[in-house]
Amino acid sequence: MRHAIIEDGKVTNVALAEPDFALEQGWVKCNDEVSRGWSYDGSVFTAPEIIENPVIDVAATIPQPTKEELLAQLQALTEQVQSLT
Repeated sequence: MRHAIIEDGKVTNVALAEPDFALEQGWVKCNDEVSRGWSYDGSVFTAPEIIENPVIDVAATIPQPTKEELLAQLQALTEQVQSLT
């Protein structure tokens, strides 16, 4: 039988075990749908909320260069262009 291993109200794993052994371990009998990440409130399992198309703000995750860094890049590019002539 399938049993959920619960830690802090969350399913951390699912194991196949005999009922007596699972009871000794404190595991909870569950159906085939329950998997890692589900919640358990002591009587009911709840699936995690699924966000189908999360919006990621790329600008917030990539640090923006400072003015000094941009000027240094401009200077390096200018020198590269001048060396081509």
